[in-house]
Amino acid sequence: MKLKDKVAVITGAGSGLGRAIALRFAQEGARIVIAELNEAGAEETLKQVHAKGTEAFAVTTDVSDTQSVSRLFKAIDDRGWPVDIIVNNAGNAGNLTPLHEVTDEQWHSVVEVHLSGTFYCSREAIKRMLVQGRGGAVINLGSVAGLRGLPGGASYTAAKGAIIAFTKGVAQEYASLGIRVNAIAPGWVETPILENLPDEMRPMMTTMTPLGRIGKPEEVAAVALFLASDESSYVIGQTISPNGGMHT
Repeated sequence: MKLKDKVAVITGAGSGLGRAIALRFAQEGARIVIAELNEAGAEETLKQVHAKGTEAFAVTTDVSDTQSVSRLFKAIDDRGWPVDIIVNNAGNAGNLTPLHEVTDEQWHSVVEVHLSGTFYCSREAIKRMLVQGRGGAVINLGSVAGLRGLPGGASYTAAKGAIIAFTKGVAQEYASLGIRVNAIAPGWVETPILENLPDEMRPMMTTMTPLGRIGKPEEVAAVALFLASDESSYVIGQTISPNGGMHT
């Protein structure tokens, strides 16, 4: 198994990409820490991970709150678990809104979860990886929106683009210490975030994707597994974009 004896912390693991990544990692032998704000979603993921025969526990976490993130990692420390992998997946998105109509609250609600959350969780995970002295993997979820833009989604585009830039900088800081930092920038994937988009956008999503369909969470989880495993030992500061050909 590719992740045997590893511990993976996955934010936003209560649904969508986070759940798919948690299940794939569990299948490969990792112990899973589910960091999720939605307690019902966390419990469902926990049940499915346990069904894989893997140890796991859930911590109610708001990644946009630095104190909440501190409590998450204290819970991990209290269990005596190391931190080998952090997947910064937690995210949100409002309805598509022209920039001139976006309020301060709408802007910050997206940027704080995606960008600040990635910073808070990466900082705590890397602190522990340095003490452990056995390297680690940081996987940040960007988006194809951060590569090509998303009209009506200025805050989401800005946050995801910043995550990709953050990944490049942090990767260079810690590569020599065996900590690999990379990003995934998915295209359209069947996740709860798509529920915020108008129904009439679905045909457009398919049309703008050369493969002719919306992606599956499991397809992104496969990329995450590659970046978490030793198979990506020479991959540093990269952004892999499973997007069906919509951006090359």
